[in-house]
Amino acid sequence: MEPGILAWLGFGWWSLGSAIQWTSAALGRSPRQNLAASHSPREFSIVAPMAGADDAAADYVQALRRLAEAGAEVLICVARADDAAVAPTRRIWAEAQILVGADDTFNPKMNNVRKGLEAASRNVVALCDAGIQLSPEELTRAAAPLSAGVGLVLALKAADAPRSFAAEIERAYIDGHQAKFLFAADRLGLAVASGGVTLLTRDTLQRIGNWRGFNRWIADDYSVVRSVRELGLSTRLGAVMPRLPLGERSWSTVWRRQVRWARTRLRLPVWPLVLWEPAIGWAATGAAGAAALFCSGANLAMVAVAVALHTGGWLLAEKWFMTGRGLSFGMRGAAAALVREALAPVLIASALSGRAIHWRGTDLGGQWRDRQGSAEESSKKTVSGKPT
Repeated sequence: MEPGILAWLGFGWWSLGSAIQWTSAALGRSPRQNLAASHSPREFSIVAPMAGADDAAADYVQALRRLAEAGAEVLICVARADDAAVAPTRRIWAEAQILVGADDTFNPKMNNVRKGLEAASRNVVALCDAGIQLSPEELTRAAAPLSAGVGLVLALKAADAPRSFAAEIERAYIDGHQAKFLFAADRLGLAVASGGVTLLTRDTLQRIGNWRGFNRWIADDYSVVRSVRELGLSTRLGAVMPRLPLGERSWSTVWRRQVRWARTRLRLPVWPLVLWEPAIGWAATGAAGAAALFCSGANLAMVAVAVALHTGGWLLAEKWFMTGRGLSFGMRGAAAALVREALAPVLIASALSGRAIHWRGTDLGGQWRDRQGSAEESSKKTVSGKPT
């Protein structure tokens, strides 16, 4: 049977998705040329927010302590003096510099770290996600690209040591999916943003308005990248991927986090890419290829073989990327990657089904809507000659 237009469309869809998978793996697997570290640990201020005992894991506090012993200024930030992170931190590191206090903006994370960003006194400021383990040598290597033209470097976190299959799936999201596409986009010169370690000079921090440069959009990482780019400086991803031990994770925790991130990205100008992701994933492209074969007269056995080859090729591309970045990818990782890909349409449907973005007991989405509404109302009153 001659392939009809639907078959050709299916083959085209499958070819496009597979090409994007392999191209992103090829672009993202090789770090940029390593630059010699140009800063010593003594030139860094480390801003480390904590909220709750889980953020004060012993290994993490020890890693922060080693940075301080190497000469870095480490500023641990908590919202309240009775935060559950304080006591375990003091038990491990009695001399830790813990800053207490909270602001009242829409973003709970920035409410906590504002005092740390304002107190930072060294030449280079690093804002770290909780739990990330960074050695002094990794810190200085991560900041190496900072220069007169490069105003900000993001060190993407590498999920590590999952002790449950749900945690393995979270690693598949962080390492095999997000990091792959972000590194590929960065190699193409595109501005990308993500969590991990955000490094910029104190001068650049002051030029973007200090903490205000992180608070212009609903996502602080996107905000700071846009703020630095608007200064005429470039931003880039670093070659260093600091480790984030995952340990035990429940499926509900992993899924809620992915829905929250998807809903957050849907509030940003990059939202078309979020909607596009499922269409170029393993499930959609495989289904398109299988349908094209059916329309061309292939029998079930041929289609099954084609789907198996498609799956193997997809996983091989991901493994190629992961090994290039020094990340592990075994049988459990492959199974987690397939679960992630199969759930891609469900994730987008869940993200589109509501507007609430729950983060540590706060609806960040609602806070953002209130802020936007207040800004619009203030603007209207000012234009009409009735300033508040």
